[in-house]
Amino acid sequence: MTKRAIICGAGIGGLATGICLSRAGWQVTIYEKDTEIRTAGAGLNLWPNGVRVLKELGLGSQYEEISCSLDYYKTYSSSGELVSIEDLRNWRERYGAALSGVYRRDLSRLLQGALENGSIRLGHEITAVERGDGVLCRFANGETAEGDLLIGADGIGSVVRTSVFGPQEFSAGGLVRWRGLFNLDDVDADPLAEVEVWGADGHLGYLPIGNGRAYWFAAAAGMANDTDEVLAHFSKWLGSPVPGLIAATDRSTVIRSELTDFTSPLKNWSRGRVTLVGDAAHPMLPGMAQGANQALEDVKALGNALASCEDVEKALVSYEQVRIAEVAPVVRFSRSLFDFDDQYGLTKSDSNPLFERYDRIVERRNG
Repeated sequence: MTKRAIICGAGIGGLATGICLSRAGWQVTIYEKDTEIRTAGAGLNLWPNGVRVLKELGLGSQYEEISCSLDYYKTYSSSGELVSIEDLRNWRERYGAALSGVYRRDLSRLLQGALENGSIRLGHEITAVERGDGVLCRFANGETAEGDLLIGADGIGSVVRTSVFGPQEFSAGGLVRWRGLFNLDDVDADPLAEVEVWGADGHLGYLPIGNGRAYWFAAAAGMANDTDEVLAHFSKWLGSPVPGLIAATDRSTVIRSELTDFTSPLKNWSRGRVTLVGDAAHPMLPGMAQGANQALEDVKALGNALASCEDVEKALVSYEQVRIAEVAPVVRFSRSLFDFDDQYGLTKSDSNPLFERYDRIVERRNG
């Protein structure tokens, strides 16, 4: 008998889950609340752990075509002093993949293209979940869907999560990140390097994302809400590469995102035949650039658990036990990188705090 999987949410995690399960013999339907697949944000930083999952899904060569593999990770002070250079050229052999940047929309299109036609249903906003021998989803348009497995990949405001586990408490603090796009030809920037620039009042990073494009991301304590004020703030970092890329930024691409995570992590992600992946399970601040990577690791672990156990409920328990333990330190350290008082104002004696934490958490499983 065909096993039916319902996935709510057509983001990176939901689409990748659909590919993974359909290739394992599941009949997959992905339900997305919007009438088109929208992709918030500009670029994505995929580290070796995330890229390896794409390779295991058979998408490695296609991903290389749309992304940019990086050879160096450079850190500057806001006055332009070079603090450190991390040489990443051996990562392909050492970890099986390079550090890379990709345009979020391009990755979304790649994942959509790997799914069977008709497997994505747009304009289906989930409103309720009913559990029994299987699962039943109710949608705002009046339709319902029944399946043997439900995966909530519906993001930080997950309706699936709330239906099963109730409302969660989110951290407060007014953390904000700004992002924008620019063309590499318009700036003096290394096309094979990701760069972080740290100052006493904030940080800005940027990286190539393929096809001659790059994106920047910025945050600071007390960051203003007005785009003009934000761009003016970072344009004052004279001596660093930042003013040049700010000047080259397409203003229409600049977006503001409020950042949050749980005050306390979920103790369980699964109940019966329902489970969660990605931000629905473990929203995290972008300090370690691991949001999409950890969602992809969820997909891999979920696929492994379902393949190794015929009993769906037992498989979901196994999945959450593995992933909750692995993702917890990533969430904690991602938040610690937004402790601005401790992280800003680097000198040459300092190492990049992102790499310190990546060494301790993610790289340990890359080997």
